[in-house]
Amino acid sequence: MSAQKKGRSVWNVVPGLLISAFFLWWTFRDLHYSTFREMHFVYPRWILVGAAFLCGGYTLRVYRWWVMLQSSGRASFGQSGRVLLTSFAANNVMPFRIGDFLRIFAYAGDLNTSSSSILSTVILERLLDVATLLSFLAITLLTAPPGGSSIIVFNRTVDVHFIAPPLTIVTLLTLLVLFAGGFVQRAVRGGMRRLPSHKLIDRLDNAMNMAFEAVTMMPLRAKLLVLASSVAAWLCEGMIFVSAAKLLDLSSGPRGPWLALSLSNLSYLFPSSPGGLGTFELCSKVGMTSQGARPDVAALFGLLVHMVVLITITAAGGIAFIAHRARTGSHKPLLQEIEDLPAELPQN
Repeated sequence: MSAQKKGRSVWNVVPGLLISAFFLWWTFRDLHYSTFREMHFVYPRWILVGAAFLCGGYTLRVYRWWVMLQSSGRASFGQSGRVLLTSFAANNVMPFRIGDFLRIFAYAGDLNTSSSSILSTVILERLLDVATLLSFLAITLLTAPPGGSSIIVFNRTVDVHFIAPPLTIVTLLTLLVLFAGGFVQRAVRGGMRRLPSHKLIDRLDNAMNMAFEAVTMMPLRAKLLVLASSVAAWLCEGMIFVSAAKLLDLSSGPRGPWLALSLSNLSYLFPSSPGGLGTFELCSKVGMTSQGARPDVAALFGLLVHMVVLITITAAGGIAFIAHRARTGSHKPLLQEIEDLPAELPQN
């Protein structure tokens, strides 16, 4: 990589780091040393509960992706798990979602499928994750008592109950795409054909075909399994938040951990440093404090959950990556693999 390209890469990362630094400062600006001294694990048995749900949740994510891949290839469950965990680990430590690009381009051969097919599963994966989190958020808001749907953002109290119906609509649209993807694809393509021919339109058409590939190829049984595993995986993730709240004896009512789950994981949609540092902690704190948790302890709660998940999954992905390289005898540097990634998406 030339010095000029390296310089551009560094400057492209700086905005995300600044955003993370700001959100970290805002989250912990009122934290005092006395809070750290007061912190202790009140109910240590919840560590085992949280660990069990962490393992279960990511096993379900591997299973979901493995089911998606069966329509276009013959990847084994073990191969799917190794590639998925490696992708998560790379996303946690490298900018620009490099892990997803590695999954799409570098490991297609390992999974006995094409890059376009993997891209389609990644898009479906993201769509299901966002829709599931939005549905959790909608349920939390719709079942809240009067005044229980208010959140405090940058010292301002905002009642967000009005966003529950739009969130429900987004979830229903996602289900429509999952179970009637062919119909939606034909309708969208019909509208695009009426547009004048242009290079951008052709690229959008190609991207849309790839986005719908996984949905249109999956049988109904696989779609039901993918949907069920998505909901189950995020329920497990939510129980990690519940376990952490129980561990610290953090009073936030039954909705606090689930609101923190939804908001903190949706924060990955915003630009920040790799791993979502700062945005995750602030959104988790907002979810907990809106349900009555102490702000200082809620800040440390978000940091605890984030670090446990981030470190565990990054370590698991790193071990899987190193073990695979040792087994295959590959000596190609990781940075070289990243430099060799294509600059454009695959053509369908």
